[in-house]
Amino acid sequence: MGASGVDSALLGLLFSAACVGALLLVSAFRRVAVWLLWGAALAPLFLFGRDYATVGLDPVYLLDVLVVLALIAGSPVWASRALSESRLRGYRMCAILLALAAAQAVVRGVSQGYPGAMKGCILGLYPLFAWAAAVWFLTQPVEEFLRRTWLLYLPTTGALLMMVLGRSIMPAAVGLYLAIVGAFGMVLRKRGDSRLLLWTLIGSACLTAAADKRGPLLAVGAALAATTLASRACRRRTVQWPALTWSFLIVGLVAVISVSVAYRQPSDLPVVGGLVGRMQASENDADSEAANNVELRYVMWRTALDVARSEPLLGAGAGRPIEVVFQGTELDKAAAGPHNSFVGYVYYLGWLAGTAFALLIVATLWRTWRARSHPVASAWFGATVGVCCIAFTNVAFETTYIGLPSWLVVACAFALVGVPRTAVPAGDTGSAPLTRQSGPDIALAPALSGTGPSVATAHRSWRRRPVLAPAADPTSPRPEVCPLGR
Repeated sequence: MGASGVDSALLGLLFSAACVGALLLVSAFRRVAVWLLWGAALAPLFLFGRDYATVGLDPVYLLDVLVVLALIAGSPVWASRALSESRLRGYRMCAILLALAAAQAVVRGVSQGYPGAMKGCILGLYPLFAWAAAVWFLTQPVEEFLRRTWLLYLPTTGALLMMVLGRSIMPAAVGLYLAIVGAFGMVLRKRGDSRLLLWTLIGSACLTAAADKRGPLLAVGAALAATTLASRACRRRTVQWPALTWSFLIVGLVAVISVSVAYRQPSDLPVVGGLVGRMQASENDADSEAANNVELRYVMWRTALDVARSEPLLGAGAGRPIEVVFQGTELDKAAAGPHNSFVGYVYYLGWLAGTAFALLIVATLWRTWRARSHPVASAWFGATVGVCCIAFTNVAFETTYIGLPSWLVVACAFALVGVPRTAVPAGDTGSAPLTRQSGPDIALAPALSGTGPSVATAHRSWRRRPVLAPAADPTSPRPEVCPLGR
């Protein structure tokens, strides 16, 4: 047996052992298994990105197995509420539509023999996974989330680890992870804890040094700026300006010292040199890859939309390559897709599904912007903006290691996870009526009642103020928390 056969056999054995271990965990410790399985799915993803997400037997990967087992373990909680949760009504309809459209696209792609047609299942399954996960998140008490804030520090840790190991970094994936955690870091900055924000900026510097890509860095910057804008736009002005003063001052000071001491060109800087060199090449050399990159993407998008017009209802089918001719040359890498998730949904699934997907993103941004008076909502707004930046320049929602976090962000942001509910219509049976005096729905907001761990306990675990919500008014009556944190 060759070396590749041995590696495949070993990989299959490890994959089977991990699946069996996860099943035993679910059967023995169902109550804690959900959080353990979510941690086992997301922690390695943030650390190793694509290297971890591709562990498995194509098209079934370990990441998908762990997520499915986590949802199964939590089904006694979320299953009865999935169809009645009022906060996810619009998302629910869109997720079902995308699942149906993806099912027919996969069937057509397999029948036509398109490469990677089975991977089109991601287009429909991940919206459903995120729907169930968001319903479950809405039932969890805040303390469970505060215990797992260490997950937010893993993207930068993963970038540093990959650089130390000499492994290549997927810029789009790392940029997405940093954009998500950076949005919450901006909110924590107001609460006196700048560690997450500074750690995210260090990760952004590592990303810039390891890959001279502009899109991921733009996503991180857009997420930070959007969170700041949403926080300042509300009357409470929960984030002080400038929130990044000391961070930018330190980074700028290091850059000035580097240039003045070494008398180097900006393209020779140790961190941003690759990005600056790429930008200079795009300006000075019209035939360079950097200069043609934007124009090439426009050609790919236009070609994909032209094909979608010929099949407006059902789309081209999952896995169908794009035949792109750029400057008289037919490109091989067009098989990767249109490099735009908004165009990709139209291309693969048709205009109806693509329009529903775009409207869902717009609705998510609108809902989080309207609720921006709450700091968690402003963080979700910033994280969604970061996801949109990656989706506009890459295959964000069509890949495993980027699609799952992206859909989780969209679903949780749409449901306004962690934002107190203001009112529920009298006839709504989706959940117990709540008002602002009824306490937070879930997580990343402080525990305000006397039940469960106290705020002081949470403060001691953070050693600073970790709260991602406005402090409770001491003059108002102490609120009550409904069962399951509702």
